[in-house]
Amino acid sequence: MATVEELVKQYETDKDLQKEIADILADGKVTFTEFVTFCKKHDVSISITDLPKYMEQAKKLGFIKP
Repeated sequence: MATVEELVKQYETDKDLQKEIADILADGKVTFTEFVTFCKKHDVSISITDLPKYMEQAKKLGFIKP
């Protein structure tokens, strides 16, 4: 099972992961379905209640433009 930190590290060099995340974030939001699908695909265990925290982290990392 991957951690969020491991995915962030992988993101730095993985072009496919970068594109996948860019596609999800293209509209500046993440739907519940997108969130769950991504977590299952990458075997990440994150509670939906943690989504706001990770959205904020994504903004700080530049994944989402303010």
